[in-house]
Amino acid sequence: MASFTKSSYLVLAVVILFFIVALPAAEVRAGEKVELEGEIRGVKCTHFKVECKNDDNHIALETDFVLVMPDGTYYFMPNLTRGIKARHAYKKVHIRGELTRQEIWVDKLVDLDKKGSAKSKTSWDWSDDDDFWESK
Repeated sequence: MASFTKSSYLVLAVVILFFIVALPAAEVRAGEKVELEGEIRGVKCTHFKVECKNDDNHIALETDFVLVMPDGTYYFMPNLTRGIKARHAYKKVHIRGELTRQEIWVDKLVDLDKKGSAKSKTSWDWSDDDDFWESK
């Protein structure tokens, strides 16, 4: 039977500590359901904190768009197409979805700056398609 030395216990303690710290960090967690209001802006302008113009030329060159909160934090919206995000660029929106780190998986997007008689308009609603995905 092998005897443990002081250095063996130290190595064992380091390995156990590693697993205690590393495993929870690697765990995939479900996001938290939230409702956020903010403005959709270009990712480059937001990241570099530059004021960008709301014109077609600038929007066409922007690679992606993010939801920017009033305090300056921003969230990527990976399940929305670039076209939907570009259509609502530099407009106030209300978004319901699942927040995980710096991403929000959008369930519903409501345009708050809609012109016309309506004060707001639901532009994209994933929850309408929930029945489609459920098995029968």
